[in-house]
Amino acid sequence: MRPSSGFGLVEIMVAIVISLLASLAIYHTFSTSEGFRRSTLGNGNAQSSGGIAIMQIQKDLERSGYGIGSSRALNCNVVSQNANYTNFPLVPVRITTVAGGSDQISLMYSTSPAGGMPALFGEGTTHTNNDNQFVNILLASQFQTGDLVVVWPDPGKQAQTACPLFQITCTSADCVGAGTPAAGKDFLLRHTANALWNDTALNRPFPAALPMNTTRLFNFGTMIRRTYCVYLAASPKLKRNPNECSMADNKTDGSLISMDVPKDKVIDASSWTSTTENVVQLKAEYGFDTNKDGDNIPNNVSADGWSKTTPNTLLGWQQLVAIRYAVLVRSNYPEKPDRAGNCNATTNTAELKWAGGAFNPPPLTAQPSGTSWQCYRYSVHETVVPLRNQRLINQPNLISTAAP
Repeated sequence: MRPSSGFGLVEIMVAIVISLLASLAIYHTFSTSEGFRRSTLGNGNAQSSGGIAIMQIQKDLERSGYGIGSSRALNCNVVSQNANYTNFPLVPVRITTVAGGSDQISLMYSTSPAGGMPALFGEGTTHTNNDNQFVNILLASQFQTGDLVVVWPDPGKQAQTACPLFQITCTSADCVGAGTPAAGKDFLLRHTANALWNDTALNRPFPAALPMNTTRLFNFGTMIRRTYCVYLAASPKLKRNPNECSMADNKTDGSLISMDVPKDKVIDASSWTSTTENVVQLKAEYGFDTNKDGDNIPNNVSADGWSKTTPNTLLGWQQLVAIRYAVLVRSNYPEKPDRAGNCNATTNTAELKWAGGAFNPPPLTAQPSGTSWQCYRYSVHETVVPLRNQRLINQPNLISTAAP
């Protein structure tokens, strides 16, 4: 009889066992590889998001205060008839602290190429709030039609006063009609009726008269007033309050957004734009030079020179030399839960810190709202930004005749 050929039962069982072991090895390799992939991609994305957030704010902080022509004008109350641009302080940056939430950074700067040089009235020039134009202005050639100008009637002796804000409706180059000065006096800035900025009658809120020797005109061009805020959607599951960014809505949950204060409409959701995602907290502090011992920022700002308290005096604003801030960034991809379905990428007792202290506990701030915050890893990005325009205006004022 001819012997049969093929696999026996034992051989088949051995092959099955070997296949199962190979499958387990492949699955384990894949699972490990997937874990590394998630961590690598998540960390890379977090690094990118943190870097973008830090650099975007830094770029604007370096410009902040440009256009303020004197340190003694700091903190004057800017007033105009534009509801969005009245009753705000003439300062480079402000930090708004929200209890249990993220801080907000608001800054202001000029867009005019000559914004750092204040203009003065020429000899023999006086102006009252009955005038509809300024004539005989030294350095008036730096102004253009449409520029926003802050008038600082320097009261001297560390005093403060309101600073009217108006818009130039024409300059000597394009003003026509009655009141246009002769060629010999062509330094003219007209500020006649304008629906947003200038009054139709008296030039309110200008004072009754502007002092000739001390009044300065600060050219702010289009004037940027920008706020950075972290948007977190309301989440009953995490017991999180509605977002803290005024009127912002329908943004990516856990993102850094910014707003330029609109000039011709009320603030609404469309006023905000997204800067970068996966940012769940922002913290910031002022750096004050209280001893004025040099130009090096680390030496100027002592350990007790960092504060969240916004200055309320002229001297306090003059001592401001730097801002330090940090963002808490969430990785883009969640880590795989363990066999019991629990996430431990970040522990319950994790305390995420920066130079100014600790961030709020992650459970109250991490996103997205519908997943466990412990499935994600977090990283901290921080920096110190010297306010270079503060340094410039704190130099000796060589053109002012007002008492210090």
